[in-house]
Amino acid sequence: MPLPRRTAVAVISSATVAFAILTGTVVARLPGLLRVDAAISASAHRAATHSTWVEVMAAITATGSTMLLLPVVALGCLLLIVRGHWRQAVFVAVAMTATIALRSLIVAAVGRPRPVDQMVAVSNFSFPSGHTAASAAAATCLALVGATLLRQRGLRILLAVAAGAWAVTVGVSRVALVVHWPSDVLGSWLLVTAIVPAVALLADLALPTVPSGTADPMDTRAPGRSKRQRTETVAGRWRSPCTRRVGSGRGDRGVTKVSPGGLFSEFSGR
Repeated sequence: MPLPRRTAVAVISSATVAFAILTGTVVARLPGLLRVDAAISASAHRAATHSTWVEVMAAITATGSTMLLLPVVALGCLLLIVRGHWRQAVFVAVAMTATIALRSLIVAAVGRPRPVDQMVAVSNFSFPSGHTAASAAAATCLALVGATLLRQRGLRILLAVAAGAWAVTVGVSRVALVVHWPSDVLGSWLLVTAIVPAVALLADLALPTVPSGTADPMDTRAPGRSKRQRTETVAGRWRSPCTRRVGSGRGDRGVTKVSPGGLFSEFSGR
């Protein structure tokens, strides 16, 4: 569910500081972090004694590949645009692009070697994890977009939990396959926690909402609408990403008001 803007700023700031500290620790190769990473990676290598386990982890980790995710994300953005949710489409496209681009810059700058006892063939440097970052960004985008489009609270929670569980599983699979250090995965989660909400806030500020004086597409009382159009509007088939319904008391017709923002403010009151 979208966060209030003050809470979002606090989350973004905390994640940014934590990621900076972790990155500094990785670059400095502090013994404490190296010991923890090595111990967990050794345990993961010992656990990967069965081929079935490795195959399952490899199948899970494949779902976080950008070669698979990017076409799916592109299709999702296209569907959002077709359905009229262009603000959400722009948010997802920018958030995914920013995450992948910043991760690529950081991994090249840090240049951390991967674990040596890898269960599958990989290349490039290690920190932060690319599969983990891509899956976490996609999951966060899915949860935020779902929170603005799904009307039922239960469905929004279910979507967020399912997306989060998938992203966590992908990150765990990277450690289980000994292709990343645990701190690589943690770094990706922190990076995404900083980037994706920041893009959502910028989208709220930069992308226009319903202009003043323009008929709101969710307003069932708007002149010139047929009875069928009003019925379809109430049924939720025609929904603006910039509006929300307010009021739930008896006799309240659910007057629609223009929301001052989209991804973080539309459902913050639910």
